[in-house]
Amino acid sequence: MIKKYSVLVVDDEPANLQKLKRTFMSEFEVFEASSGESALRLLQDHAVTIIITDQRMPGMSGVEFLKQSLKIAPETVRVILTGYTEVEDLMDAINDGHVHRYITKPWDPFSLKETIKQELERWELKQENERLARELQKANEILASENIKLRYEVESLKEFRSPLVYRSSAIKQLLQLLDRVVKTDSTVLIQGETGTGKELIARHIHDQSDRKEEPFIPVNCGAVPADLVESEFFGHRKGSFTGATKDRKGYFQLADQGTLFLDEIGEAPSELQVKLLRVIQEGEIFPVGAEKPQKIDVRIIASTNRNLSRMVEESGFRQDLFFRLNVFSVYVPPLRARREDIQLLTEYFSRRFAERTNKPVPTFEAKTLDLLNHYDWPGNVRELENEIEKIVLLSDPGHPVGTDLLSERIRSGQKMKSGNGTLKEQLADLEKELILTALAAHGHNKTQTAESLGITRQTIIAKLKQYQSD
Repeated sequence: MIKKYSVLVVDDEPANLQKLKRTFMSEFEVFEASSGESALRLLQDHAVTIIITDQRMPGMSGVEFLKQSLKIAPETVRVILTGYTEVEDLMDAINDGHVHRYITKPWDPFSLKETIKQELERWELKQENERLARELQKANEILASENIKLRYEVESLKEFRSPLVYRSSAIKQLLQLLDRVVKTDSTVLIQGETGTGKELIARHIHDQSDRKEEPFIPVNCGAVPADLVESEFFGHRKGSFTGATKDRKGYFQLADQGTLFLDEIGEAPSELQVKLLRVIQEGEIFPVGAEKPQKIDVRIIASTNRNLSRMVEESGFRQDLFFRLNVFSVYVPPLRARREDIQLLTEYFSRRFAERTNKPVPTFEAKTLDLLNHYDWPGNVRELENEIEKIVLLSDPGHPVGTDLLSERIRSGQKMKSGNGTLKEQLADLEKELILTALAAHGHNKTQTAESLGITRQTIIAKLKQYQSD
């Protein structure tokens, strides 16, 4: 017969010990000890469901034994037997020993067995309730995690699942450069002005990688308050601080096995920079309130519109973190440096917003397109997108879009910054602006600048010499 539960009986009187053993041996596995000290040693080696102990024993009392046993076997059913009923002893047993039952002598074997069975039923119910509570908490955590992932994916589908729309050689060269890294786990740093589509490039890297079926979690580093950095990025344990009513996963845990996109990393507070460095170096995070670190498998892609090299020189960004992030760096050129994309993007946004507003796709007068193509777009693709959305909303079906629907800054005829001179001179000025901008974004690293622009390092050197002599 397999005995489901085990009982430890403790009594310094051999006759009582044998009587207890005979009472339970037919239904339980029985362990016996003649003192509290020997019972504690026995608990170190054997799993016990129930402890039944005498109170008055030489040396260690029953209450003291039960109190110490809590450190070894906290989940046992604890019963104390005594021939005395002092109130003080009773309170000590209940408070210090966490006693479930206090039974006075003499005791009847049948009644004692029934009492133990009742306590076991309560114990089993408590264990089952705790198991269900753990499973419910785990299910809630999974559900919460999935909800957050789903929210990110829905937002991603809404905002960023549009295809890469381009015609320019600059973007073609950029994508060719990215082909070298998309299938690896290398950290990528995407540099470029605000609104150029850095997050879209990050999504392209993720979608082409072996992690494409896993989460892509975008995070704006500058939007997380410094005092919430640890909890937001690395999660926390229940009770780790006031208001932590349950375990919570951070961005790194949500992105596990996938990609974490650290948008505008140049805005990251110093507290986050230190902790990001550890994650990249060690591949583990330390949730707030956790007793040990947690291994994490996340690919990091970062972006910035700031000159991180200059920030390092000015002590505004950690040099060691910059080196860790700058493993593979690319530069997304501004829209004014790839004007052949403007009309294509205009057509794409027109179709998208027309579909969204249930309106026909508008056509554009030649003069309107000309103004769009020659505007400098300081806000880049994002500014163009907003402009086209407004145009679609204001346009009349069946009528081409005239210049009157353009924003004043565009309609006023603002030209390229190099708007004077011959075509050759304007192209030369544009080339100079693009090279110098890319050079600054790559921390004046000529090799990286050349790779991002799809030209040779020798060309960069020659152009710089030319600019110095101009």
